[in-house]
Amino acid sequence: MRLNTSDFFTQTVEDSIQKNMSLAAYNTFRFAYQAEYFAIADSLETLKVLLAWANRLEHHVTMIGGGSNLLISGDVPGLVIINRLSGINAREHSGNLMSLTVAAGENWHQLVEFVVTQGWFGIENLALIPGTVGAAPVQNIGAYGVEIKDVLARVQVINTVSGDVYWINARDCGLAYRDSYFKSKWQSVFIITAVELSLKKQGQLQLSYGGLSDRVQAQPSLKDVFNAVCQVRNEKLPDPTVLANAGSFFKNPIVSQAKHSELIARFPSLVSFPFEQGFKLAAGWMIDQAGWKGKQFQGVGVYDKQALVLVNYQEDTADSLLALEAQIKQSVLDLYGVELEREPVQLPSTISVDHSMNAESLR
Repeated sequence: MRLNTSDFFTQTVEDSIQKNMSLAAYNTFRFAYQAEYFAIADSLETLKVLLAWANRLEHHVTMIGGGSNLLISGDVPGLVIINRLSGINAREHSGNLMSLTVAAGENWHQLVEFVVTQGWFGIENLALIPGTVGAAPVQNIGAYGVEIKDVLARVQVINTVSGDVYWINARDCGLAYRDSYFKSKWQSVFIITAVELSLKKQGQLQLSYGGLSDRVQAQPSLKDVFNAVCQVRNEKLPDPTVLANAGSFFKNPIVSQAKHSELIARFPSLVSFPFEQGFKLAAGWMIDQAGWKGKQFQGVGVYDKQALVLVNYQEDTADSLLALEAQIKQSVLDLYGVELEREPVQLPSTISVDHSMNAESLR
């Protein structure tokens, strides 16, 4: 009996699934844990087949983009899918606005570079953030006074159970400081397949954060700001292709005005910024002051140019990194009375999810 085209495609995709695959090349810490099952999705049709296969065999599904904001701490059960969805589509509107629809597997920094080259405003401050476009809303990535939520219009997702594909408005995604529903209660419910960004043909440059204004001329161009951001990041942060790391390992903690006043009284040089109803503290500064900057510990360590970054020199497992994390958190808590929170997403995940979400509830 001959298979029709659809059956042949399905069989081909299922035959591509590998078992007990090392994930060392798919996370920037390079920890060598294994995926029970492993596949690459380079199209929406391929992704649908992979999800149907996993559902039929009752396997948990984990999607990985660039693996740059990820802490894998054990073998990952079920099916791990590497996101390689590609494509960029620009749509111009009347007036100053334009829309950019980008597939989730596109490289984020390359997208920023493309947008700047086109002369479009909105994400130039987010240059050199590693990872894929699909991961950007999960973490609500941000740098130098800009977050993706500032330009995100909506997110295309696929329901991991039903296989339905639909759009969710950005305002419904729970976007907050380095957080979103995709990082918590939607983690196993939805996979991001594309995003739509709302950009400007002419815009106001954001130079007030991180000393960017000191890096550019009096009337900088869009490209000047992009170049300045790249320069600053290259000076402070290690290239994950050279030294294994996941970027900023800790979030900048947010404290009340009362707590901030108490800390300023004890530590007059405390680095902090007003944030909503309180203050955001510079976690890197606190870790540095606690004596951790440049320290090495059992094959891992704290980067010598930025204490916010933990690095992996030679370990295949996350045990030493987790131990170092615990020691840093405890010392900062003892010194400042402030609890640090990890930024990278940990796998395997222990987060409980809401499987009741469906397309109708989000429209």
